[in-house]
Amino acid sequence: MTFIAARGFASCLAIAGVLLAPAAYADPAANYPDRPVKLALPFPPGGSADTITRAMAERLQAQLNQPFLIENRPGAAGNVATRYVAKAPADGYNLLVGVTGALVINPNLYKLDYDPAKDFVGISMVARAPVAVVADPQAGIHSIKDLIERAKAQPGALTYATNGVGTSHHLAAELFRQATGLDMRNVPYKGTPEALQDIIGGRVPIGFMDLTASIPLVNSGKLKALATTGTRRSPALPDVPTVAEAGVPGFSADTWVGIFAPKGTPQPIVDKLSAEIRTALALPELRARAQTQGLEVAGSTPGELHRFVQEETVKWKKVVTEAGIKLQ
Repeated sequence: MTFIAARGFASCLAIAGVLLAPAAYADPAANYPDRPVKLALPFPPGGSADTITRAMAERLQAQLNQPFLIENRPGAAGNVATRYVAKAPADGYNLLVGVTGALVINPNLYKLDYDPAKDFVGISMVARAPVAVVADPQAGIHSIKDLIERAKAQPGALTYATNGVGTSHHLAAELFRQATGLDMRNVPYKGTPEALQDIIGGRVPIGFMDLTASIPLVNSGKLKALATTGTRRSPALPDVPTVAEAGVPGFSADTWVGIFAPKGTPQPIVDKLSAEIRTALALPELRARAQTQGLEVAGSTPGELHRFVQEETVKWKKVVTEAGIKLQ
């Protein structure tokens, strides 16, 4: 009787195991998302990263039948939004709109209580954009060659505007300075609008500026575009050479936007999101909309984004170290 009872009990356990197995080992992405997904963005509304992310979020909502909500969390050079997501539940419902400065530059400038290299998993690249090297049309600097000649003739006298110390635009200028051996002085501003106003007003002769904000001013003749810092010409300014074309071989310094999740987010959810983002970014109307702002849409797999971020981390750490910019 005891043996029969034991066998019966074991059979019941086996049946229960079969019945429970689907629930225990269910694909976490099968019903994902079943509620709104939040994307924390480290800038105020209106910038190029905000605009392209909102366009992508609209498509994701249509594809997955759930709202994708943009939460603008500016502050501390992008650290506010980045830290928020680093500490959020790793469930696929808290995502970061990661940018160059916050993920690969700031760890070299600030003492953080999180590690961007370890606390996030990449989902997909969204877009890339070069920095615009622009000048006051009255400054007598009409090309990168002119800029280099002016800086060499007057070491330490030539000033350039950026949108703040340690920003991706400032680091692009530092990379340029290091590549050319020039002695130029950074004039940091609180933001891009203030810097552009002073270049147009003749108070600073040149600037390393946000491409999206610069395009209308270049097209109207208020600014002279000397070059862009990408590996190829921007479709938004096809007649403007790259810095490499203009005389600094091998030079490149893109800014970029990607989507990241807290470490520990289930891989099936990461893979599903990545595939859906790439589908959204492949739409011609979204690509065309991005190009008008100087953005190059660039979806990627999680593995591709991971390798790219590793390369960028090494690159910008070297620039920060050589520039002697101190931790804050």
